[in-house]
This record gives sequence, structure tokens and C-alpha cells, in this order.
Amino acid sequence: KTASFVLPILHNLLKQNDRNIYIKALIIAPTKELAVQINQNIQKYAQNTSITSNVIFGGTKMASDVKMLEKSPDILVCTTGRLAQHFKEKSINLNNVKYLVLDEADTLLDMGFINEITLTLETIPADSQISLFSATMGTSIKKLSDKILKQKVCVNIDKVHKQTHKINQKVYFLSKSEKVALLSYLIGKKYKDRFIVFTRTKHMAKIVFDELVKSGLKCLNLHGDMTQAARLKSIDSFKKKKAQVLVATDITARGIDIEALECVINYDIPNSVDDYIHRIGRTGRAGRDGEAVSFVSPAELYSFKVIERTLQFKMTEEFEEGFSNKREDDEKTVKITVKKEQKQKTRGAYGKKAQEPKRKKLKGKRSGWNIHDDR
Repeated sequence: KTASFVLPILHNLLKQNDRNIYIKALIIAPTKELAVQINQNIQKYAQNTSITSNVIFGGTKMASDVKMLEKSPDILVCTTGRLAQHFKEKSINLNNVKYLVLDEADTLLDMGFINEITLTLETIPADSQISLFSATMGTSIKKLSDKILKQKVCVNIDKVHKQTHKINQKVYFLSKSEKVALLSYLIGKKYKDRFIVFTRTKHMAKIVFDELVKSGLKCLNLHGDMTQAARLKSIDSFKKKKAQVLVATDITARGIDIEALECVINYDIPNSVDDYIHRIGRTGRAGRDGEAVSFVSPAELYSFKVIERTLQFKMTEEFEEGFSNKREDDEKTVKITVKKEQKQKTRGAYGKKAQEPKRKKLKGKRSGWNIHDDR
């Protein structure tokens, strides 16, 4: 995907050969890890040419960005938040941008960056070529493309569900409490190479990581609570095969390329079909065989059924001795399980029902929240 927008840009820039123009192409990515990877790919593709590129993202000093921008790279890769900071400081000039690429455009919108994207569109020249790229084409992208693109052309490589069928997809039905034990068991028994374990939350990623480390596995962690340096180090170490397991949230699911990744394990079922597609897309890349395994507890059965129905594909059920291996198709059972989990969330640390804050009466006739007392 990266080559599909970078190679044409390089081709056109080499034809123009105008070294006096400042930032001719701007590529925006939703995460720092993806931005760094895109810049690395550009530098590989542009070897033995005069084209230069660089990357900026949050978590680094603005002064170092400004110093780099003074060298006028031909192609700039950036994250939305850091670009917005440069707009505010008036430290970036996009008046000569001829090509704008929004990579993983649906994620940019889902993360709430529409204002930053709009500001970018207002800043670059009106005749710039704008391209939106994503492995999944949701309604948010279609709405944005209708709004910002002129003479729009849609290129669809293949149907999504056909792509996912190239990956061997398996599912285990079990209780939530059995997941860690099954994960450790499968690692020891079946998967000898590297793989990624995806969780839905940062909290669960930390729990799973700690449990796998206790079992003696070489593991790395990747989630939003980590510093930028730690996140980049985890990705780099995993790519260099310094660990067998990477436990990550969906921050890793978008665009990150891990060569020859044997398997992806969905420890938690994701919140959307698109997230599922992006997760399992980390394996089975470049024509290689891939495998995706999902752990489904009763409370996750509805989300799992939505994924199967959307992809028009039934995953292979797997069974392991000693685990429940039970598919809770009874919708009543699922509803009871979900209700029980929701009830537990409303209780305090000692099992008592969480108390709502009491309303305080203000002086005078009107009553309501006393913001000074309850803040």
C-alpha cells in the first residue's frame, strides 16, 4: 500500500526536478509507528535519487523539527497532532505541496482528527492532488471523499472478505477466565515463531504481558501508555526477532509491517469488523501463509457473529482438551453474561453498589450541582 502512493509521487517529483520548492508532498498517518515506517520505506524507494524525506511526530522537541524543516525535505511524513502544533506555531510552510496523502484515512477520522485535516486542506494549494488510502472503505471515508475530492476516482483492489479468506482463521470458544491459560498452552505447543497478541484495552495488554513474562516467554509490550521511545523500541526489537511475542492494542493493527509473521491471536474480539480485518492483516503478507486465532468468551459472541456475517465466512472451530470449548449460541445465556459483567462494573472495590454523588442545594430557590463542593 505504501508503495502504491509513494512510487508515483517519486516518479513525478523526479520528472519535475525542481530543488527550490519546499515540501512538495505531505503524507499524514494516524500513529507515530506507522509514520516512521512510511518514512523508512520512502528512503528505501528513493535510494540513488536526489529526493529527500523526513518524519515528524509528537513526543519529540519542536526545535528539532524546525531545524529539520529548514533543510526543506521533498516529502514530509507526519502525524496529525504534531502537524497541528506546527500550524499553531506557524513553523511550517505547505504553500508548495502538490501531493497530499491521508494514509489509514478511516482511522484518522475515527480518532477525531477531522479539524486538523480540514485545516491542512485549507493550507495547501487548491490544485493539490489529494489521495485517501485504507485497507477498509467505511462510510466515514466516503463522506470525507465526497466533501474534499474533485473529479473523484475510487480504486478498489479486491473485496475485503476475499482477502481475509487467504488467512487461515480459527476460533476457540471458552470462558474469559481460561484465556490466559489457553494462550500460554498454544504458545508452548503450536507456535514456535513470532506472533502478535491483540487486546482491546491497554489495561488488558499489561495483564497479558505480565502473565506471559511470568511463564518465561520473551515478550514485548506496545500500547498508548508507553513513551514514544519505548513504543518505537518495541516495534524495532520485534522486527529484529529479539522476542517471540508482541502484546499490543489496536495501535499496532494499522499498517505496521512485520516480515514473515506466523500468527495473530485476538485475545479480545475487537469492537468493529474493520479492526478485525486490520489485525489479522499483520500476517499472511506478501503472498505468505498466515494464521489468525480468536478467543471468544460468551460476552463476545455477538461481536464475533457480526464479524462472521460481514465477512460472509465461517471460521474453523478449534478444541483443546481441558478447556470448555463451548460455543454459547443461546442468546439468553449471552445476555445474562453481559448483564452480569455490567453489574460488576457498577460495584465498588468492596463489592458494594457504587453510590451516586449526592446533590447539594445551592442558596436561593434553585437547586442543582454545587460545582465547588463536587469537583
